[in-house]
Amino acid sequence: MREKIGKFQLIRMIGHGAMGEVYLAKDPSLDRTVAVKTIRMNDSFGDEASVRFEREAKSAGAMNHPNIVTVFEFGVDEGVHYMAMEYVEGEDLGAAIRDGSMPLEDLLELLAQACEGLAFAHERGIVHRDIKPPNILVGRVGKRPIAKLMDFGVAQVEQSDLTQKGSWMGTANYMAPEYLDTGRAQPASDLFAMGVVLYEILSGGRKPFQGESPTLVLSAILHHDPAPFTAREKAMLAPALREVVARALAKKPADRYGSAEELAAAIRAAAAGDPLPAAAPAEPRVLVVGKGGKGHCMSLRVALRQASPGMHIQVLPGTYRESLVVDRDVAIFAQGEPGEVILESPKGPCLVLEAGQVKLAGLTLQGAAGDPAAVLVAARGQARVENCRFLATGGPAVQVSGSGADPTFKDCAFQGSGPAAVLAEANTTVRLESCAVAGEFRAAVQAGAGARVLMNGCTLGGGPGLGVHLLPGAQGLLEDCQLGGQRAGGVEVEAEARVELRRCRVTDSGSIGVLAMERGHAILEDCELTGHALSAVHAVDGASIQLRRCKLAGNQGLGGSVLDQGLLTLEDCELSGNTQPALLVHHGATVQMKACKVFDGRSYGVVCGWRGRGVLEGCEIYGNAGTGAKVAPGGSLLLVRCDLHDGKDTGLLLLEDSEATLEECVVHRNARGGILLAKNAADPILRGGNKLQEELLRSDGNGEVVKVAPVRKA
Repeated sequence: MREKIGKFQLIRMIGHGAMGEVYLAKDPSLDRTVAVKTIRMNDSFGDEASVRFEREAKSAGAMNHPNIVTVFEFGVDEGVHYMAMEYVEGEDLGAAIRDGSMPLEDLLELLAQACEGLAFAHERGIVHRDIKPPNILVGRVGKRPIAKLMDFGVAQVEQSDLTQKGSWMGTANYMAPEYLDTGRAQPASDLFAMGVVLYEILSGGRKPFQGESPTLVLSAILHHDPAPFTAREKAMLAPALREVVARALAKKPADRYGSAEELAAAIRAAAAGDPLPAAAPAEPRVLVVGKGGKGHCMSLRVALRQASPGMHIQVLPGTYRESLVVDRDVAIFAQGEPGEVILESPKGPCLVLEAGQVKLAGLTLQGAAGDPAAVLVAARGQARVENCRFLATGGPAVQVSGSGADPTFKDCAFQGSGPAAVLAEANTTVRLESCAVAGEFRAAVQAGAGARVLMNGCTLGGGPGLGVHLLPGAQGLLEDCQLGGQRAGGVEVEAEARVELRRCRVTDSGSIGVLAMERGHAILEDCELTGHALSAVHAVDGASIQLRRCKLAGNQGLGGSVLDQGLLTLEDCELSGNTQPALLVHHGATVQMKACKVFDGRSYGVVCGWRGRGVLEGCEIYGNAGTGAKVAPGGSLLLVRCDLHDGKDTGLLLLEDSEATLEECVVHRNARGGILLAKNAADPILRGGNKLQEELLRSDGNGEVVKVAPVRKA
C-alpha cells in the first residue's frame, strides 16, 4: 500500500471494488480524518471510468448538505485518480437493515433524511441513478443517527451527454420501469429506488421485485406488482406505511410522489401515525370538439392549436375528415359508444404523434382507401392508446417510426389489409395489451432491426400472412396470447432475432407455428401448438428453439423439426397425435429432450435423419403408429433412462450407417418387437441394465426378420 496520495497520508484500506479502493487517510494540513477513494486507470474500465469518477467528485463537491457526503478535493497522483471526502464512521443502511438491531423508526428517519439529501441534488439538476442501501451511510451525532447519501459516480446531470439515451447504469433491483424502457432516468426514477429501499426496511431486507436472474428481476419490475407483504408484516406495519410504499413503487412516474421532499414528509407522517399529505393534482382543462353548439371548436385541428400541454380534448360523436400532427402532450378521447367518433384521413395518416405523452381513447381511425400510408404514426414519445379501432386499406394500421418511440396500445382492434397491422421500425418499442388483429395483413405484427415488441393477452386471428414477424435483430415477448389461422405461419424469427412466448396458444397455421432461422432464437414456456400444416416448431440454419412444459399436439405435419445445424431443446413437453413424425432431426442438427412424452402419433415418434443427433433423457415414447424412434443413415441417437413401449410398430429402428446407444432404458410391449436392425445396421451400444422385450431383430433383406443376440455392450 502506498503511504501517500496527493497530500493525504494513507492509514489503511477500508474498502475495495472492481475499479479501485477506498482508504482511511489523514489530511495533515487540517489534521482531520478523511476517506480517499481511488480509481485505477491501467485496467479495462477505460477513459469513461475516469470521466465518471471526476463527475462524481464535481457533482458531490458542488453540493453542501448535511445528508450528502462532502467531497473536499479531487486530483491525480502518479496516474491514480483520487477523491478525498468526508469520513463517516459507522455502517451503511444495508448493513443496518440486515443486522436488525436498529429500531424501525430510526431506519425510517434515516431514509427520510436520505430523501432530503436527494431532493437537494434534484434541485441542482442531478439524478443519482444508483440509490440503494449501500450508498446511504449511517453516522451519528450523539445518539441521533444521520444518513449520508454518497456515490454519485453514475449520476445523470442535466445537459450531460456522457450517458446516451438507451444505456443503463445502476443496480438492477432498483431500476424504475421508465428507466428500463428508455435508458433515461428522471428524478421520479430515484424516488422509485427509494421506494425499493423503503420496502426492504419494512420487510427486513427482502426486495419487492425478485427473480432467479437479472433479466427476470427487470421483467418483474416492468410487468408485475411488488411482492406482497407477509401476513405477519401486515399485522406489524401501519397501513399508511404500506400506502407510501405502493405510491413510491407506482409503474408510472406521474403516480409517484412529486418530489423527494414529499416522499420524506410522507415517510415521517406514516411513521408517526399522522395523516399522509394529500395528493391533489389539478383537474386538466377540457376542450370539446363537435357540432351543434356543444363544442368549443368544430375540428380537431383547431382544438390542437388551442390546447396547452396536459389538456384533454373531448370529441363528440361524428365523422371528422382530418390528417393531423399531435405535437404536444394532450389527451384525445371520444364521447359516446364505441364507433361513434370516427377520424377519417383524406390522405396520409389520420394522426402523427410527435409529443412525449399523448393519450388516445375510444376513437375509430380509418385510412384513405388504398392509401399506403399508416393510419397512425407514432414518431416519438410514450403514447398510450386505449379502446381504439384501426381500419387500414393499403398501409399499416400503426407505424412506430421514430428511434426510441415507445407507444402502448391497450384493448385496441386492428382490421383491414396492408403490410402489417402494427409495424415497429428499427430501434423502437411497441406494447400491445389485450389487443385483437384480424384481416388480410401480410403480418399482424412486424418488428424491424433492434425493435422490441411486447404483447400481453392479445389475439391474432386469420389472414394470409404471419402472426408475428421479427426481422434480423428484433426482439419479442408474448405472454398469454393466442395466434390462430395465419396461413403463412404463427411466429417467424429471422437472423439474430429473439422471441419468448409464455402461456401462448399458436394454432392452425397453413405452415409453421414457430420458425427460427439463421441463428435466431426462440424460447417457449407453457405453450400449446396445434393444427399446423408443416410443423409446430422448426429451427434451421444454426437457429435454436427451447421449449419447456409445452404441448405440440394434433399437427397435420410434424410436431417439431430441426435442420442445418439448428438446435431444438425440449423439457417436460408433450408431443401427441401428430400426423407426421413427432420430431425430425436432420442435416447436422441436434435435439435434446428431457422428461418428455411422445405418444399416440400417426407416424414415427422421433426420427434422426442424415447427420441428425438426438439426446433423450428420461423420456417416454408410446402408442405411436410407426416406430417409436428411428435412426436413419448418418444419424445418431442416445437414449438415457427412456421407456419405449406399447407402440404399434417396433420400439427402435436402426438403418445402415446409423448409431444408437441405450443406457438404463426399457423397451417393451411394442407390437412388432423391441429393436429392429436393417440388414447391415450396426448393433446398438447397450449400457447398464437395459430391459429389452426380446433379443434384437434384424431384417435379412428379403423382408424376413430374424432374432439376434445383442453383441455390443459398454
